[in-house]
Amino acid sequence: MHSPLTFGDLDPRASDYAARVVDRILQAAVTHGVSDIHLDAQGKAGGVSLKWRIDGNLLAAGSLPDGESTSIVARVKALARLITYRYDIPQEGRMIFGEQALEARVGTLPTLHGERVVIRLIAKQTCEWLPEQLGLPNDILTAMRGQLRSDSGVVLIAGTAGSGKTTTAYACLRAVLQDAAPQRSVVTLEDPIEAELAGACQSQINQAVGYDWSDGLKALLRQDPEVTLVGEIRDAQTAAMVFQAAMTGQLVISTMHARSAADALRRLLDMQVPPHHLLSGLNLLLCQRLLRGACAQCRDEQRPSSSQGDSQHELREASEPAVSCSTCDGSGYAGRVLLAEQLPPLEGELARTLWQSADARSLAGIAQSLGMRTLDTLTQEAARAGRVHANESIRYGLG
Repeated sequence: MHSPLTFGDLDPRASDYAARVVDRILQAAVTHGVSDIHLDAQGKAGGVSLKWRIDGNLLAAGSLPDGESTSIVARVKALARLITYRYDIPQEGRMIFGEQALEARVGTLPTLHGERVVIRLIAKQTCEWLPEQLGLPNDILTAMRGQLRSDSGVVLIAGTAGSGKTTTAYACLRAVLQDAAPQRSVVTLEDPIEAELAGACQSQINQAVGYDWSDGLKALLRQDPEVTLVGEIRDAQTAAMVFQAAMTGQLVISTMHARSAADALRRLLDMQVPPHHLLSGLNLLLCQRLLRGACAQCRDEQRPSSSQGDSQHELREASEPAVSCSTCDGSGYAGRVLLAEQLPPLEGELARTLWQSADARSLAGIAQSLGMRTLDTLTQEAARAGRVHANESIRYGLG
């Protein structure tokens, strides 16, 4: 049960009030599997409102007074080594907390009623997933496993923020390490390292000392790698080096932000990756979407069936808490559902369209004509099957 936190036993007049509040919030967030913590100033009402995100759902977690001599927001900023006396500018930082030395990213934003703080917990992956455990369809698994045995090329996992890209990339690398016979030289460049991978040499970006993606990639290429994991393609320089590495005999696994496979392809073109590098070096391009799963226990009793065909009615019903359900705490959601679209091979008409530097919509149209099942189609199918609520379709503009 994810009940709101209470702070009634803490005295706002105490000198350690803010420190104890922040510690309690962080500990509870780790316990409940929270990905993001929102702290918002309440303006004239005073105090701070607390919300957090679990399995993609933003939930109210309580409200509390600010300290009389110690500020909750200032405490978070101090932990993240931000400038505590500047309230008029946005700031970004990181903090390490807890006995397990967990890491979180912190962002502040000046608002009408005071500073807003969002803490993103960087969850260390504890489940050693392999591709078969992610919930991907067999055709994508077969293609992925085949390409991970390649000696060179790029395996690219795209998606929006929070779509599970890193989890899939790690699963790919575990498959490489598991299947390697003879052993392959595996190196990674990450920001941050989210799990220790036995058999891989892992390196983490450290901007504070000038160790960035560009320098890291140059260093990695001098480490005799056969398989490289590059945590994310963020700019043209990184994209160029990834494909150059792939063209010179390395298998590179990476991720990038994109809404669709066609959008990812278009972004690579915009990053000045030559079309011939994409045609010869892009082994596999997936784009993922991670949906909020429907709670199976309360769905049949308190949600209308998809056969009613009234998605707006389903959206309205799904917003009403299933108070009696202990599995989902009355939210109607439980777990996540992973969907993925796979770009067809870059050949024939799709290759010709790519050479013409077409827009993402044109590329998507050709890909669909070649049999690609889009994320939008997969989302609607998941809603009809009852795996997710209908409002997941509406959430992505499909309702």
